[in-house]
Amino acid sequence: MRPTGAASGAAGLRFRWLGTAGFVVEAGATTIVIDPYLSRPSARTLLTSRVSPDERAVRASLPARVDAVLCGHSHFDHLLDAPLAASLTGAKLVGSETTLAFGRAHGLPEGQLVHVPARGLVTTIGDIEIRFVPSLHGRILLGRVPFPGVVSAPPRVPARAWHYRMGGAFGILLGAGDAAIYHNGSADLVDAELDGLAADVLLVGIAGWRSTPNYVPRLVRALAPKVVVPCHHDAFFAPLRAGVRLWPGVDVAGFVAEVRHHRTATQIVTPLYDDVVRYDARGRHAFVERA
Repeated sequence: MRPTGAASGAAGLRFRWLGTAGFVVEAGATTIVIDPYLSRPSARTLLTSRVSPDERAVRASLPARVDAVLCGHSHFDHLLDAPLAASLTGAKLVGSETTLAFGRAHGLPEGQLVHVPARGLVTTIGDIEIRFVPSLHGRILLGRVPFPGVVSAPPRVPARAWHYRMGGAFGILLGAGDAAIYHNGSADLVDAELDGLAADVLLVGIAGWRSTPNYVPRLVRALAPKVVVPCHHDAFFAPLRAGVRLWPGVDVAGFVAEVRHHRTATQIVTPLYDDVVRYDARGRHAFVERA
């Protein structure tokens, strides 16, 4: 099953990677941002200081008009910049109890906040139908999920990196017309939650992907994507202007080989930060527009 899409006439989808697990997705007149992490403070800053969004960096990478900012989970590298992005654009901030607690801490009004309960959520914003699918976070830290737990009350901000508790994990399925994108921001999943779902494009987090048994075949067999786009494989302690640098130890080549092995006809796209990718629903193919 695919999302029906709010506008059957929407001509495919286009998206741009923001680094880490972040994306801008556009369909028709609607713009969605997922997991924006644009400030990218240094490792030293993250370890020693409270961290604040860098407004200049956020403004430089976001479109002026955004309808919704979605957070698949609430770690700092998915949530830090989301409240500011919503504030600057007037977009809805959509996410878990933890995500909304940080939104309130940054002064967002209740009218901009959309809560996603643990069971997930289906909603429509403009030309895009949005489904939050219950999922899991990869066990990437000595076999454990880093910074587990929930933040219920608005925390003190700026906060430390470890104050951004995971808060529940979701995959995010976006549909418009005849095209659908599934965003899996962390390297795990709940197989039963994907029953009956399908996606043309899979945006897939691969940090620590080998720690999850059969991660790749489980995802691609369940969703049958035509296009696979790896993400969360870049070293995100450097600014975007430094270009894509691989996170040490992330086996991108092995991931590509695994996808090829289990779904031979799938197109694999690895965009740079400034590239726009268009998905042609009729041709079932993606095209990269180099900046």
